[in-house]
Amino acid sequence: MSVIDQLLAQNPNLRLPTPSAIAIHILEEVNKPEPSFARLAQLISADPALATRVLRIANSPLMAPLSPIESLDKALTRMGLTLITNVALSFALIDSFRLPTVDHFDFDYFWRRAITAAVGANAIASAIKRPNDNIFIAALLHDIGILVAYMCLPYCRDLINDAVHDPDISVSDVILKGTGSSHAQLGSEILRRWNVPDSICQIIMFHHQPELAPKAYSCATRTVNLADKLSAAMSNPHKAHKLEELRNELNYYFDLNGNAVTTIIENTTKMSIEVLSLLDISSSDLEKSSIQLLQEANSALCDISLSTSKMVLQYKQQKEQAQRASAALSSANAELSRLAFQDSLTGLYNLRYFHDYMDRELQRASRYDTTFSFLMFDIDDFKLINDIHGHQAGDIMLERIAQVTLTTMRNTDLVARYGGEEFAVILPETTLDVAAQIAERLRENIANLYVDWNGHQLNVTASIGVSYFNSQRANLSKNQIIAIADAGLYRAKNEGKNRVYLPLD
Repeated sequence: MSVIDQLLAQNPNLRLPTPSAIAIHILEEVNKPEPSFARLAQLISADPALATRVLRIANSPLMAPLSPIESLDKALTRMGLTLITNVALSFALIDSFRLPTVDHFDFDYFWRRAITAAVGANAIASAIKRPNDNIFIAALLHDIGILVAYMCLPYCRDLINDAVHDPDISVSDVILKGTGSSHAQLGSEILRRWNVPDSICQIIMFHHQPELAPKAYSCATRTVNLADKLSAAMSNPHKAHKLEELRNELNYYFDLNGNAVTTIIENTTKMSIEVLSLLDISSSDLEKSSIQLLQEANSALCDISLSTSKMVLQYKQQKEQAQRASAALSSANAELSRLAFQDSLTGLYNLRYFHDYMDRELQRASRYDTTFSFLMFDIDDFKLINDIHGHQAGDIMLERIAQVTLTTMRNTDLVARYGGEEFAVILPETTLDVAAQIAERLRENIANLYVDWNGHQLNVTASIGVSYFNSQRANLSKNQIIAIADAGLYRAKNEGKNRVYLPLD
């Protein structure tokens, strides 16, 4: 019998908490065999405050987008269904269980701890180069069993109230004594009843015993365990010893040196403050604690005997220097990321990013049995533009064609420069019929484009080949999908140019 079933048997009047309506709807959609991007965007948009929060996080350094994300559709396409829905679900669940201080239990403190752990888990995962779309929400909800026990079990409430401000009393031990199970087990079971994916529940179930976690969740569970230690140290001065545990375990399990702790604390503090501000939760205590921790972390890295006043002064100077260096490095990294994936002339994604995205879209369509379409088009007789008017004219024409293509496509579509005067477009969750309509509209828009160059009105046309993927074509590889569209493109050229050619089958 599960822990929840035992509690229900022992307490017939027990009323278990339930998530908000929007959280329930998101979970229902996520658990469908074929979750819909459009439906999830619609659900999140139904709550303007939630939609604003999700977009702010999607554009924050926490997600590090290559370029600004203006819509939920684009967030889902660029960052993935799992990550964005988990962020939305996180905020929805916080709102479901955001209550004022009752007795000695401070709900804002609880969620401040939870958010710090979630952001810290993300920072650790980034430091060890093991990103996980579930890590944020798993760390956010890792202590949800404490909240459930407090809200639903009166005989646990007094014990938890006594433990909240007494460093010698463990809340975990209190819940174990009151329920006969750990809060991790209680939390994971309540989340399963809400239909939260098992990949999240497993991490929560073993976050205090990561060595027992299934192999598939071992790294993520260890990351949440360390993030819990970081959050404890940042939120409660009585638990500063957790910093030493964190430093030792980061080195032991992930081969990160002491400097990594300083970086992780700084990143966690910065992003936690941003997330807390979205929820109107004070972050002043967090800022004070993080400064203290950074002082301790830096002092542990150098074996210099300084007075307290000199150490604080040195820390401030080092921190200011580190902030300047960090800002310069962040700017350089952002520019390098942009250059790595962006075509310098048109501003479109380049061939490298196209292939990465195509791989992901093919995997997603195969896994969820969905359809996507693919366009490849080439500018007809483009060489004449260069030969007659020069390469500068040709470059301007390519730039304008890129703009027309972006304007013609939807937010969820990806446009890339394939090479030279050849372009590629990926259309997620798009059937061949719809792709044909979009391709025809693109052909017309390019044909109607006129570019003024030294008194001449330059005009070109495009030949477009189309291919698609669905469950009936599940055996097609990425190269085959591209080859079908490429063959259609040249067939269109051979049959007169300025036309769209669809696959015969």
